[in-house]
Amino acid sequence: MYRLLLVDDEPWALTGLKEIIPWDVHGFEIAALCKNAEEALELCGKTVIHAVFTDIRMPGMNGVKLIGKIKELKSDVECVIVSAYSDFEAAREAIAHRASGYLLKPLEEAEVRKTAERIKALLDERRSKDLILIPSDRDSFGKVSERIGQILPLPWHCAVLFSDEGLFSSFHNPPPLVLLTIRGAAVHAAIVSSAEKNTASAKPEGTQGEFFRGRWHEGSGELESMLMEASVAGCGNFVYTENPAVSAIQFFIGKNHKENFSLEELASRFSVSKSYIGELFKKYTGKTIVRFTGMVRLENACRLLEYTEKPVKEIADETGFNDISYFCRSFRQHFGITPFAFREYRLNKGHFRPDFSLPEFSTENRMK
Repeated sequence: MYRLLLVDDEPWALTGLKEIIPWDVHGFEIAALCKNAEEALELCGKTVIHAVFTDIRMPGMNGVKLIGKIKELKSDVECVIVSAYSDFEAAREAIAHRASGYLLKPLEEAEVRKTAERIKALLDERRSKDLILIPSDRDSFGKVSERIGQILPLPWHCAVLFSDEGLFSSFHNPPPLVLLTIRGAAVHAAIVSSAEKNTASAKPEGTQGEFFRGRWHEGSGELESMLMEASVAGCGNFVYTENPAVSAIQFFIGKNHKENFSLEELASRFSVSKSYIGELFKKYTGKTIVRFTGMVRLENACRLLEYTEKPVKEIADETGFNDISYFCRSFRQHFGITPFAFREYRLNKGHFRPDFSLPEFSTENRMK
């Protein structure tokens, strides 16, 4: 959905504009109803707005000046004038300020629908140009981060979505994003963003399949870390909590799952007490640290069984199980099938493929 501001100093006119068409059907959600231009401009500076429908004649700043100010602030916001015939000259001036349309009062439903569809098409076209396909070598991250920063200026919260199934083929209404290809099309990751990270969708609208989201960051500057966080979640089949301290612990465990570390060592690393770290982690994940670590190890083992030809004993060692008998028992308890049977089943289903790993990242972290 694109976020829309409606601006008019007359309450009845504002309500009429809100109710004249089902905006959501045309791809818009009404972010706010503003009774003056100053309020609208302030919102444009604070939150994500994609389109503005504004009256011209308002006390204080008029609609023409509002459009000019918005375009100075965010040039990609689509603005539409809503006013009476007598204001045609002012409307023409607004169009000179790069307004995208003009609606004449009294409003006609058909004209409003047509304008909404045209504005959505303009926004869709712009977003399609914000898809950047690049090889994900380390040297590219700086350039891509810079480009993302242009598309998603602060204070946007950004995260990476991870999928190795190439499921970004069709978007009904994608967010601004970057696709990273790794070794052909083995892995796809997408930058997603939101002004409010706690309400952001977990994956692009219109997509299907399994995605794993990394931790939220202020802006997109830490692209390499963001990609690693998302891939670690994918390998371990877990979801980061919104608590930054707990999500940091989740990432550390996911990335270093093969290592044997005590609760005391973990507490020391994150500068908290042993009792507090356990309570905090369980509060936000619903699992103990020991339980979570075991599950992450088993999920990583699944991916190695499915996507590599490594012997089961070697996979047990690589995922932190020093005893193959204990590994097999744990695997069966968790998945209801032995590691050997799991591999055979997945191979027969056609899911087996050669080994691969994220280039320039830890080779210990395998993808689903």
